[in-house]
Amino acid sequence: MDRGSLLKIGAAAAVAALFAWVYVSGAYEQFDPATMRDWIRAAGPWGGLLFVASYSVFQPFGVNGLVFLLSAPLIWNPTEAFLLNWAGTAGTGLFSYAGARFMARDWIQERLPRRVRRFDERLRTHGFRTVLLLRLIFYTTPSVQWALGVSQVRFFPFLVASVLGVAPFTLGTTLVGIRVAAWIEEHPVATWPWDQIWPVIIAATVVIVALGVIVLRKWRRTAVE
Repeated sequence: MDRGSLLKIGAAAAVAALFAWVYVSGAYEQFDPATMRDWIRAAGPWGGLLFVASYSVFQPFGVNGLVFLLSAPLIWNPTEAFLLNWAGTAGTGLFSYAGARFMARDWIQERLPRRVRRFDERLRTHGFRTVLLLRLIFYTTPSVQWALGVSQVRFFPFLVASVLGVAPFTLGTTLVGIRVAAWIEEHPVATWPWDQIWPVIIAATVVIVALGVIVLRKWRRTAVE
């Protein structure tokens, strides 16, 4: 077994150990949404600002946006949750756009293949329509967001199309989050059968990572052959 596989297995073991510690130590009791909601609400406007900033910065680097979209209704009322989700979702696009444009646009523009240049030219001439379509289809997929940052699309069409394009999915997901929040209100986390849940989570984590290692090794062998 190669070093990379051993590192992945070690990471899986570390995650499993963390879950086990959270359960054995009783730390999971601090994860009650009601308690966390009180902490964030006590921060006032700073709580909402921290939420939007965290969403904007972490999502482009791979943190699933659903973590934020479904969490907001647990903390704020439906209207506030939607507006904060909308602001955070738009913020992820702005962060990616600005970061990619500042760090890599010139270097990448000089090396674009001819086929990609045609699409890039479309972004320059029909930026609003193209970005709106991309948002409706791909939402906030990180690779698409970074690609828009190094493209020739102008800022204002990008901004307006992004804000409008992410609104439908953001609203739909927030509505789902509202239903989840209502269910958790009726079934508090502290009452869940954690003695049965944690072993399942630990086992699932180990199995998923192990399968990932197997699939990755098989893919590498196929690529080499």
